[in-house]
Amino acid sequence: MKKILLSLLLLATTCSLTSAQTLENKLAAWTKTNPVEKLYLHLDRESYFAGQTIWLKGYFMTGLIPSGQSSSLYVELINSDNDIVLRNIFPVYYGTTIGGQIDIPESLVAGTYQIRAYSSIMLNQPGFVFHKRVSIWGKEDKKKNNDEPKGKSQLLFFPEGGNMVKGLLNIVAFKAIDKYGMPLSVEGEIKSETGELVTSFKSQHDGMGSFPIIPLPAGSYFATLKGSEEKYPLPPSTDNGISFSVRNTAKGKQFRIQYNSTDEAFKPAYLVGQMENQVLFKHPIGGDKKEITGVIPTADFYSGILHLTVFNKDEMPLAERLTFINNKDYVLPATLKIDTLNIEARKRNRFSIALTDTIIGNFSVSVTDADSETEPFRSQTIYSWFLLNSDLRGYIHNPAYYFSSNADSTHAALDLVMMTHGWTRFKWTDVAQNKLAPAKYKDAGYISLSGQIVLEGTKKPLANRDVIMMRSAVDTTVAKRGTTTLLQTDSMGRFKLDSLFFTEKNKILFSEVRGNKSKFIRVKLDADSLNRRFGIEPVLMPQDSSAIIKNNAIVNAYDDYVKAQGLLLENVVVKVRQKSEVEKLDEQYASGLFSGGINSRTIDLRNEVFGGDIFQYLQGRVAGLTVSGTPGNYVLNYRGGGLGGGNVALFLDEMPTDATMIEGIPVAELAFIKLMPNTVATAGGGTALAIYRKKGADLRAAMESPTDIVNYNGYTVMKEFYNPDYDKQPDNSKADKRMTLNWNPAIFLAEVNPTIPVIFYNNDQTRRFKIVAEGVTNDGRMLMIEKIIEPGAN
Repeated sequence: MKKILLSLLLLATTCSLTSAQTLENKLAAWTKTNPVEKLYLHLDRESYFAGQTIWLKGYFMTGLIPSGQSSSLYVELINSDNDIVLRNIFPVYYGTTIGGQIDIPESLVAGTYQIRAYSSIMLNQPGFVFHKRVSIWGKEDKKKNNDEPKGKSQLLFFPEGGNMVKGLLNIVAFKAIDKYGMPLSVEGEIKSETGELVTSFKSQHDGMGSFPIIPLPAGSYFATLKGSEEKYPLPPSTDNGISFSVRNTAKGKQFRIQYNSTDEAFKPAYLVGQMENQVLFKHPIGGDKKEITGVIPTADFYSGILHLTVFNKDEMPLAERLTFINNKDYVLPATLKIDTLNIEARKRNRFSIALTDTIIGNFSVSVTDADSETEPFRSQTIYSWFLLNSDLRGYIHNPAYYFSSNADSTHAALDLVMMTHGWTRFKWTDVAQNKLAPAKYKDAGYISLSGQIVLEGTKKPLANRDVIMMRSAVDTTVAKRGTTTLLQTDSMGRFKLDSLFFTEKNKILFSEVRGNKSKFIRVKLDADSLNRRFGIEPVLMPQDSSAIIKNNAIVNAYDDYVKAQGLLLENVVVKVRQKSEVEKLDEQYASGLFSGGINSRTIDLRNEVFGGDIFQYLQGRVAGLTVSGTPGNYVLNYRGGGLGGGNVALFLDEMPTDATMIEGIPVAELAFIKLMPNTVATAGGGTALAIYRKKGADLRAAMESPTDIVNYNGYTVMKEFYNPDYDKQPDNSKADKRMTLNWNPAIFLAEVNPTIPVIFYNNDQTRRFKIVAEGVTNDGRMLMIEKIIEPGAN
């Protein structure tokens, strides 16, 4: 913020209000404990079929640079009834996610859906979560009728500065929307309550416009639209107040303040400008003049929404105005080069993105079928979200337009957005009265497990005892290896583990180390730090689902997609020999170097009942295996141990461990044991003894033991995008109807003048490619490339 502070030094020196209890100090103290965090999702597309995957990457920012405050990203797919269809949670590293996805259910009905995403910290200032519309083609919803929406067209008015003041020139902005909530072009007239014509008006962009009016001391006003007799009342005018207008000039923001009241409470005293909850300047504007003008130099300001407020001497806000500063300092220059372009089926393409300067940052790139979208270009980009949507409530139509050119008409349209959207992160009256809400949510720091362990059937805590916590994934499609952690309870039997990371559904087993086998423990976990639910106010967005269903071209493409997917499942008969119980057991539990092995020896423990520990159980049961020592000092040797000697390496769920970590696990909680002579899983090719804990159905059927088992859902597994290599797989007979041809969310650069290669193979039908590249550098500059590439185009 150095450039801002230097440019405002002269303004600051003229301000005599330096008390520690000034508004700016109160706001700064609150912001320090309740920082603004913003989130943007780069999606691979905006239109999908039911059954496909929405690929995404999250970017967090605070104070115009990447944010390191949050560790978890919540992503939800929401239908038109504001119901959550799906909810995924992804880990965040240094302000970004490595990737992420939403697998759309095949049963989803066609319609307009919303992607909502947030962190827990963002919810301390409700209403500013990330949201984006996506179109999904699926089955027609036969339960819903196609009746017209119950709402009607609206014409809304917004006096500049906040109030219409009698006897002064006021600029009133307006916004017209149709029954779907979409912009509506209008023209009409403003009339007095007696029907006298005052002025006419016409929308300038997306249903928005403005007109001047000087309200008379008596009477009210209304608007009528061309071709309609319906009356739309204007806001009532007031006798006391100020008129506050702001205009763009070459030198900066020109403002004018007018007032005609003799009441000292409505006399302007100073002007405050703030951005991102940071006060940039506080400039005295006192005196006896009824009209105050000035220019705020903004050439050295960072880009974004500048919030201007006029106060009286008692710190009461009199008028407010939002204005946008666009100095292009956020732009990260980049050049897209087409190295190889080939639109033939399954041919290789190569593009490259060249960046200049020293670049440290995270980026993501998508290449899609340009003809699979309903619109040629996205309505929302990383520019428009971080600089516009993330600071305004409500729906903004096609926000990317306001960053598409440097034309005066674009600037004028953006100023209308500033006048027709409220800013409500906080109220100045709450700042003055120290009523700003404290932060309700804190980041948990990934997964935090805490709770209390008591003896079963009592309230007596298991105090100051060593406890083994063993965790393993239930779903065999994810990594099978678990972890073992030794923890200690305090005098109240409580424990806490921070910064844990694991994915999907897990079984967590707690077992007292060398505990009394006749005593049972119970674990009472505290509230779930990761999977908690938040009460979030819905973001209302236009939901014209009928337009999705009636788009014949994409409906036909969806039908072809469904048929193609179905063909893969027809007339397939698979014959396999019956596997032995040992083979099934090995397949269910063992993986990698631990799977198979004709010389391995396996013991099925799932139905064993044994009162001692596993090493006592093994004594004399496996030929060649010797177990000596006592609890806490067991030593295992195997005759014929190969190059590694006779010592036996121990593994618990395929993770290296020692005897003391295993002996406390009751045999009833173990699934099977596998002894592997001469295996490369050990150093020197020695002997390994792999012990596997029960999971799934085996775990649910476990016998009672002096342990407790709890379920816990971890992060959503991040899938890897499949990029076919047709140079290596030229004979693949499966039809290729991919709409997303390339998705790379894991691009990290720390180089001088780097180049990002984009290499992909075409599908069977795409003739025009759409490439989107986005990202954020460590100094807050943003990459945004969006281009359609086809033969013959520049």
